[in-house]
Order: sequence, then structure tokens, then C-alpha cells
Amino acid sequence: MTHLALALHFLALAAGAGSLGQAVTIWLRHRKVVIRHYALFLLSIWLVLLALAVERYGRNAGLAGSAGLAAITWILQAAGGLLYIASSPFFYYSLIGLRMPRWSLALYLAVDALALAAAIAYVAEPGTIWFGVVLNSLLFGMIGLGLALIAFSLGRTADPVLRRALLVFLVLSLAFFPLMWADAAVGWVPFLARFSFLEGFAFPLYFFVLNCLSIAFGLRYLNRPAYAEAGRPTPFFLERFGITEREAAVIGLLLEGESGKVIADRLYISSKTVENHVTNIYRKVGAKNRVQLFRLIRANTLEKPGS
Repeated sequence: MTHLALALHFLALAAGAGSLGQAVTIWLRHRKVVIRHYALFLLSIWLVLLALAVERYGRNAGLAGSAGLAAITWILQAAGGLLYIASSPFFYYSLIGLRMPRWSLALYLAVDALALAAAIAYVAEPGTIWFGVVLNSLLFGMIGLGLALIAFSLGRTADPVLRRALLVFLVLSLAFFPLMWADAAVGWVPFLARFSFLEGFAFPLYFFVLNCLSIAFGLRYLNRPAYAEAGRPTPFFLERFGITEREAAVIGLLLEGESGKVIADRLYISSKTVENHVTNIYRKVGAKNRVQLFRLIRANTLEKPGS
């Protein structure tokens, strides 16, 4: 069973490499903000998986307890964990089309600093287990925060493909988390000892399924041109949803945060006409309100030049 678990780790790594390669290819083609964050997110979980695979290989090769193996495993785990902690909030916010509040950004930066300090302290004092506990706690805390943000945003997501993808990711993660906890705890929780033959399967199986679904998600949702550039709808967006030139002007002003009255004044039309345009826009893109429209467009925004 140990060799089967190792094979599953390598299979998950291959799927992860394919998913990451696809994300980079799509970013080079479309240059959307969300894809850059998505690629960093995939890289972080790939590094964590690589650490688990190295550890599993070391066990199978009789190198358990080796200082060199422990160092390599820790470096990979720390790199993946730190990258996840630093990148995942930006990925989740950009994916659902939210602007990150300043207080949230300050909080995440503080978490990043704490995680980095814990990683450095663990290297300086490897015998102190609490530094590793702090880093892992921050990692799982960010995972939980991401899942909560996705759950809260499901009903506010206009794009049906994205909504289904978020739901699948949420259900998959909630289903696997107890299994991954049991996998990690099988060595020190007495009543789990009977399941020791399944140790090492939950993590690679979760990452394998997640990466396979990520490839499908990249093809169906990410692999399309941006909806907005410099605060204005792109030609692709206008063509995709059948938006007229006048409706495009209304969308541009909506994205600037203008009220219906201001839009009417700037376009020299009545407020009633603005309402009719907004209603038609919502109907065409599948949004129920301005918030959903904003999220739909912001989640598919082009990178700024030079970023």
C-alpha cells in the first residue's frame, strides 16, 4: 500500500504540473488579473504536495529520520505554505470579483509577516515545534477563510460556470478535509490506528481530483478574453452578451460608481432611459443587481500595462 500511495502522489504531481502549465499558458494569452493569482495559488499547493511526495518517498526508501530529508521536506512545505498564505486571498477576491478592503489588506500583510517570522524562527530553532504549529495554523486558517468567502459569495455570483465551479470546490474541500485530518492524525490518535493502511492517500487523492477539475475550470471559464480593460468593457464582452454601444457607455459609468441621475446627465438621456438600459444589461449578462454586474466584470479584468 505504501508504493500505491507514492504512485498516487506522483500522479497528483503530474496533474498539478499540467494544471499549472495550463494556467501559465492561458495567462500569456489573455493576461487577466485572476489568472496570475490562480497560477500562484496552483503553484503553492503543488509545492505542498511535492513536500508530501518527498516525505513519502523517503519513508519507502528507508530514509525516515534523515536530517537531509527533513530539511528538504520543511523547505518545500514552508515555501508552499508561505506562498499560499500570501497569494490565496488575492486569488479568492479576484476570482469572485471583489475589491479587497484596506483593512483586509493590512490584516493579510500582518499574517504574511507572522508566517514568515514563524518559518525563519523554525529554521533557527528547528527543535521548537511551536513555530511549525503557528505556520500550519495560519495555513489552515487561510484555507478556512477562503472557503468561507466562497460560501458567502455563491449567491452573489452571476456567471453560472463560475458558480458551479465554486460550489464543486467547496463541496470537494469540505468532504476531503475530515479525511485529510484523519490521514495526518492516524499516527497519534489511538482510535484511528486501525486505518493506518490508508495513511498517505487522502492528501494526494484530494490534490489529484482538485487539479483535474482545475484543468476543466481553466478551459471552460478562464480561457477567454477579458471583460474589462482600464474600467471599460472590452469588445469581447460587448459581443459575447450583445451589449449595444449606449449600454456599453452606461456600464462604463456604472463601473465608475456613478448614480442613475449622473449617468442620465452625462449621456443626455432621461433617468427612465437609464433604468431601461440597466435592466437590459442585467438581463443580458444574467446579473440581478449592480453588485453582481460589478463582480462579473471585475473577475475578468485585464492586467494593467507593466504589472
